[in-house]
Amino acid sequence: MIDLLLTVFRYIFLLILFVFIFQLIKMVFRDIKHVQPGGASLRAGPAEIAVQDLAPLPGAAAGLAVLVSSDPGLPSGNVYPLKSGEELTLGRGGRNDIFLTGPYSSVEHAAFFGKDGQFWLEDRGSKNGTYLNDIRIDKPTVLADGDRIKIGDVTMQFVRWSYEVESGNRSGPYKEAKRG
Repeated sequence: MIDLLLTVFRYIFLLILFVFIFQLIKMVFRDIKHVQPGGASLRAGPAEIAVQDLAPLPGAAAGLAVLVSSDPGLPSGNVYPLKSGEELTLGRGGRNDIFLTGPYSSVEHAAFFGKDGQFWLEDRGSKNGTYLNDIRIDKPTVLADGDRIKIGDVTMQFVRWSYEVESGNRSGPYKEAKRG
């Protein structure tokens, strides 16, 4: 009786093992089918938006443009205004201004804030990190126009529309050339 029971368990185990191997092979071939010989993917991913063509948002000195996202609630092309003196938070928690559903985002992942005419990015102690131009940040960091921010599978770009008023001093390398 025990021999029969052991034989049945062996066949069940082998069947589960074969199903697992079959699923694994199926995934590998599906991924291979979507990659060109040069390594570029044939999958239709989100198209990167042309950030330079974005119109300034009313009342905003800067914006945060979503370039690439697999998050259905955060599609590529969305632009979030950034105003000096205000904070914009990102994360999985319901109190955030930008709600991220990805598995690599924390409840309170990161924040953007404007202070003294500059905009800053701060990681809020996330486990998987906040990346600025492919470098993980661990303290508040000043943003420059065109900086890319990556949180999990979401990539955004900081866009600066207005700048501080320039000095009236035009001496040195910034002196305008006279036409004559």
